[in-house]
Amino acid sequence: MSDIMKLTVGERFDHNLPDEGMSVILVNGTPMLTFNFSLNRQQIDAFLNGSCSFGLFTENDALFFLFKIDNFLEWSDLAFTIHLAGDETVATGPGYLPFNLVLIDSATSIIKGLRVVTTTPEFGAILADITEQQAKQPFDTIAYYKTIGDIYEKYPSASDMLIKALIVEEGGITLPKH
Repeated sequence: MSDIMKLTVGERFDHNLPDEGMSVILVNGTPMLTFNFSLNRQQIDAFLNGSCSFGLFTENDALFFLFKIDNFLEWSDLAFTIHLAGDETVATGPGYLPFNLVLIDSATSIIKGLRVVTTTPEFGAILADITEQQAKQPFDTIAYYKTIGDIYEKYPSASDMLIKALIVEEGGITLPKH
């Protein structure tokens, strides 16, 4: 069983992160998106109050989380492989899958905002299926990053991936396919 991660607004986020940017990890089976940015009050408010949208895109065994927070962040993407998630697996079950969102001030590493938003059981099932399939495949780090690079050449923006996403949700409701 994984250690419990304590997150408190106003305290330091003492986990490894890129100097500035976004990361996605699994914590006890649930996705956690971290946003490590230079911030102002308006951005913090937008993070805390903006409607959230999520999507999943996959090609050549590579998985991308697609996400947007209204008035805070336009559609963005993060590549993910279960092979780099330690001994984690995606939580499965009939309920909604929570996403933990953590906003961190990049200058101080102080947590400025926390949110938990949910995706539908269908979204969780698709994510679990993709990561289970990834886990069954042999993993080569160099080949993985080459595949990611190739996908970014083909789909240079999250909006390009969104068109071919397996599922897209806004506010916990699955949107119809394009």
